[in-house]
Amino acid sequence: MKDPLFGNKIAAAVLAALLLIFGLPQLTAALFGGGHHGGGDELHLAYGGDIELETSAPAEEKPQVSLGELLANASAAGGERRSALCKSCHTFEEGGANSTGPNLWDIVNRPVASHAGFSYTSALQEAGGEWTYERLDAYLKNSQEYIPGTAMVQRFPRDEQRADILAYLGSLSANPVPFPAAPAADETADEAEAEETPSDSEAH
Repeated sequence: MKDPLFGNKIAAAVLAALLLIFGLPQLTAALFGGGHHGGGDELHLAYGGDIELETSAPAEEKPQVSLGELLANASAAGGERRSALCKSCHTFEEGGANSTGPNLWDIVNRPVASHAGFSYTSALQEAGGEWTYERLDAYLKNSQEYIPGTAMVQRFPRDEQRADILAYLGSLSANPVPFPAAPAADETADEAEAEETPSDSEAH
């Protein structure tokens, strides 16, 4: 028996298909943004309002500051507070006993691995030289990286933090070793200008 509504059903099916094909993109654009509203760094939502998405900007390089400049602005008192953790292994007063680590009085410019009565690792014994401010700075930054095999495992990654500790260590002496000289203002300006001026090869 022929269905009298067969033609109507076919027409309805075709209409529904056309609605899905042409209507779905419009519905999606209305809900989530699209067309001329969908570009850029903004997200448009159906309930109104725009949320700006963060775009990744290149990180600016931090200007290099010399150790002399850092020490000129460092705080020995702040360094003493930061060294509280070190006191579990070291003594700091003149004539203090060795502990897990050696006594640190008069450490600046003292020969490496030379404090009497302390048993140093072979890594430190082979390092040679003296504990200058520069070497102490590198050691505090990452002891294991600077002298692989040393027993001390410590890292102070922040420049200002290490400068405070170095200022404190420098004060532990009857005759403190002067800090390294900070570069003169004109030298700093010349260095900055040299960095900004392209070389001949870059200019061409």
